[in-house]
Amino acid sequence: MALGRKRTGSSKVPKLQLTSMMDMFTIILIFLLFSFSNNPEQMSLDGDMKLPQSTSKLDYKDSIRLVLTRNELKLDGNVIATVKGENVEGLDKLYDALKNYRDVADTLKKDVNIAERKEHILFLCDKEHSFKVVNAIVKTAGRAGYPNFQFGVVETE
Repeated sequence: MALGRKRTGSSKVPKLQLTSMMDMFTIILIFLLFSFSNNPEQMSLDGDMKLPQSTSKLDYKDSIRLVLTRNELKLDGNVIATVKGENVEGLDKLYDALKNYRDVADTLKKDVNIAERKEHILFLCDKEHSFKVVNAIVKTAGRAGYPNFQFGVVETE
């Protein structure tokens, strides 16, 4: 004894709905075109800043922005240190802020399994600064858990 309904002798073959599939593929195609577009992000720089020039092209999305103008150091737009001559006053604040970023990112990654997080620093630095000033900032960021840097430059044609 079989359970269920009796099958009738005639069965129809289902038709494929191409219109719906074409709409779906069109939407996916448009999404991917916009996602992978090659439009560089536009940034505004302080008036007293001069960046070096370069022809290289690297992606700098999802990075922590560290800006060193002639007189101050900014982390994601907030002033955290001042520059006087060849000394940067407030590197301990930079270390604490970057360490906090790292701790929050590590906690989020463990709790929510976030695949992407800010792993590197985009460093915009006035080209007039000495190596001593730049080196102190790079070493501080490295000790805080951010050894990967991209230096911002002005694009040449």
